[in-house]
Amino acid sequence: MSKKSKVGKVLAVGLIAGIVALLVAVWKASKPIEDPWENEPAPAQPQQPVESREASVEEIREIIEDDK
Repeated sequence: MSKKSKVGKVLAVGLIAGIVALLVAVWKASKPIEDPWENEPAPAQPQQPVESREASVEEIREIIEDDK
């Protein structure tokens, strides 16, 4: 092989790689940019209070005895 054909092949490969890189860059630049503020989540609803009832001393003693 002559020196001239090796240089030609290297230039051809470099040119093809450059064109591919350019096409990939153009493709990425043409993709739509997602707006993070476009779909805002709904505001959180306040939690409703839970009805509480006080346990009697006997109920607490039963619970403690059951855990033993």
